[in-house]
Amino acid sequence: MMPLTSTAITYTWRQLAQRAGLTGGDPAGNGFESLPIPVHYAHPEQVQLDQPGLIVVPCDEIDWAKLLNLPLDSLDWLPIDKVMPPGVQPPFAGSIPVLFWGKQVDTENKKRFAYEREDGSVIFYADIIAATFFMLSRWEETVVDVRDEHDRFPASASVAYQQNFLDRPVVDEYALVLQAWLHLILPNWQPKLHQFSVKLSHDIDHIRRFLDGPTAFRALGRSLLKQFDLRNAWQICLDTVSQTIKPDQTPEIRGIEALANLSIQYGFDSAFYFMTTKPGPRESDYTLTAPRMRQLVKNLQTRGFEIGFHPGYFTLNNSTLLVNQKTQLDAILGKTKYGGRQHYLRFRVPDTWRHWEQAGLVYDSTLGYADHEGFRCGTCHPFQPFDLEQDHQLELWELPLIVMDGTLKQYRHLTPADGLEVVMRLARKCKQVGGIFTLLWHNSSVYGDWFPWFVVYHNILNQLVVLKNLR
Repeated sequence: MMPLTSTAITYTWRQLAQRAGLTGGDPAGNGFESLPIPVHYAHPEQVQLDQPGLIVVPCDEIDWAKLLNLPLDSLDWLPIDKVMPPGVQPPFAGSIPVLFWGKQVDTENKKRFAYEREDGSVIFYADIIAATFFMLSRWEETVVDVRDEHDRFPASASVAYQQNFLDRPVVDEYALVLQAWLHLILPNWQPKLHQFSVKLSHDIDHIRRFLDGPTAFRALGRSLLKQFDLRNAWQICLDTVSQTIKPDQTPEIRGIEALANLSIQYGFDSAFYFMTTKPGPRESDYTLTAPRMRQLVKNLQTRGFEIGFHPGYFTLNNSTLLVNQKTQLDAILGKTKYGGRQHYLRFRVPDTWRHWEQAGLVYDSTLGYADHEGFRCGTCHPFQPFDLEQDHQLELWELPLIVMDGTLKQYRHLTPADGLEVVMRLARKCKQVGGIFTLLWHNSSVYGDWFPWFVVYHNILNQLVVLKNLR
């Protein structure tokens, strides 16, 4: 069933308006209150206008299900210069995907994204309302039952991946196209310009290589008896002795310091997300209430870093456990309002958003894929999610995750050089739409086998500084 209720339509207009640079208006309205033009989501023949306006033609309800079942790489794409108003310089190059076409659009206009009618009104034959809501609400994750071993909706099951636009902030691109057509109706209108920024974040899952002695012993056995890797076996022994004798000098602890120092060196803010679980499999290997961990957190706070929440593996679909773990972090931080990210990126739409709102969290930054980098929500702008089941906007912000270190090395098996290119290509996409490039780099991804990638991280920060300063 198509989820576009009247409330959802108003919400989507507002999301597009904000990205297109509209300001002011009713916070509960459609976002276009500051412009002297009517906007309609209807077939042009059903709308009577006494002044130029904006009309988006709705798709057919059945098109939502059709989109989920399209053959691979069969979506319609249009060259960007054919999408923009005549004579207007496109804000980005290439083509743009059309997720939905308006219903009852005649054959002649079937491939026409938008046009200016004789009365000065602008008609969108591409249904950017449905497409925007499809991406932001994550509706497909509620109707497609594919899940991976950690009960996560994988990138490979998404329309964006299957139709080859996961690397595009398509919602933000639609908004810039909309902005250009609004300029055609209102030449003197000055939209607000969004500034590109970078959000570095670090999930603190581990502070040592092995949880305990038995864990180290099992790893040693695998290395010797199954992998026949004497070099790794020797390293396991060294790491086990080291974390026992010098628990404050493990590579993971030093990794936190290294990440903090790099952020300061390059002038970036970083958020460190800590866990309050009991040590155990698929959880943390530290107790945040321990004196040394409290001191570590205090030191980061003193240096101006954001400290946030990293709920444990088993908080998925368990709001009581989520609240209990957050309450522990509240006591440590001395405050209740902050954000964070789910462990293992385990997320269920819309339940996890709702649980975070109920727990009093300010923002979530989970919505990226583990198995592939890109724009899971079709945007790199923060937004307040929409609860599909309760039909309203939530009092929570989503800051979409664009790239995770483990995605590049462990899931995609990229070389460090290729990883650098992938990261910077996505950062440039964020720059084009004035969004936020959110990068996750773990403190355990600094030394050992990860050291070549830590060199890449240096290069990423260096290039991000240059990108930020480009005009």
